Amino acid sequence: MSPHVLTDASPSASPIAPAIEMHGEPLGENCRRILPRGEHALIGVSAGNSYFNQDRLTALLDWAERSFEDIDVVYVDTALDEMLLADGRTPESAAKSVKATVRDVRRRIKRARERLGPQGARIRVRALSEIMELPGYQAVRWETDRAFREDPEFAATCRALVRDVVEGRSGTGAVTEAHLRAGLAYVQAEAPLFTDCPAIFGVPTSVVLYHMKTPISEYLAGSPEGFRAAPGQGFAIVRPRDWSLARI
Repeated sequence: MSPHVLTDASPSASPIAPAIEMHGEPLGENCRRILPRGEHALIGVSAGNSYFNQDRLTALLDWAERSFEDIDVVYVDTALDEMLLADGRTPESAAKSVKATVRDVRRRIKRARERLGPQGARIRVRALSEIMELPGYQAVRWETDRAFREDPEFAATCRALVRDVVEGRSGTGAVTEAHLRAGLAYVQAEAPLFTDCPAIFGVPTSVVLYHMKTPISEYLAGSPEGFRAAPGQGFAIVRPRDWSLARI
């Protein structure tokens, strides 16, 4: 099995919107070996991220469905209220906003799967909070938390991603220590998914699909001397070929 490209002629293109041509590239030499195997893909969907509109999400799931034997979609539902509390929201307001945001992302994923027809049924969808209950996740989380404490380069990379997460939010004003703490909780919860999806999901190899490089994916794909991703962990950039459509 090898990667494919979604074209306008794809039979799975949405009947109510123009098809989006997707293009995928491995990030790093390790992924160049893993990606053609097409064994497992992880798609992380950030709640509230404007990139993941209905058409892009449908095109991404279609590309993945035709390229991988197994697919897990994980949407983030943790540490979202902490960020809103750091914005000065009340606990009640934060909880209400998080509930609405998570409901919206679940709806978009559901509709994207439905657009794929019967093929979409084999795509597994779970919240990050559900994944965090898996023994495999907990074992990998122990390793990533230890690396954060003991490996300065990995810790600096995680903090760089925290900065990206916090500063990428619009309309928040000044970045405070409370924002950074909330962002760190978010990043530490996601870190195991970047380092060892094979152990978490019980697959031989796995590729994390995202539309852009992040500090942690670029760092781990570069084969660092310290803390490293599992040998079977890869990363790929999958986004519309016309990048102007994919700007956040």
